[in-house]
Amino acid sequence: MKYHMFSVYDEKANAYLPPFILPEIGMATRTFGDCVNSEEHQFGKHPSDYTLFKIADFDDDTGEPTPNKSSIGNGVEFITEKPKKVEEYES
Repeated sequence: MKYHMFSVYDEKANAYLPPFILPEIGMATRTFGDCVNSEEHQFGKHPSDYTLFKIADFDDDTGEPTPNKSSIGNGVEFITEKPKKVEEYES
């Protein structure tokens, strides 16, 4: 099966975080987006400092990664609007 390897670049550290592997790019964007939108997560505290990259393809038959680096997006691109609280209606 073919997988994708991803890493998040930390602009302030000038370094890539340890890579992670998922079968679909959409799974990586969802995970990264969840982190960016979490007030408790470091990515959520400073979203502009972090960029998600696909860094390679990985074949589990051969165990070999094939470099294939491309930027998927900066943290600010993944910020979603938080749902607003609905005020209780008094009649």
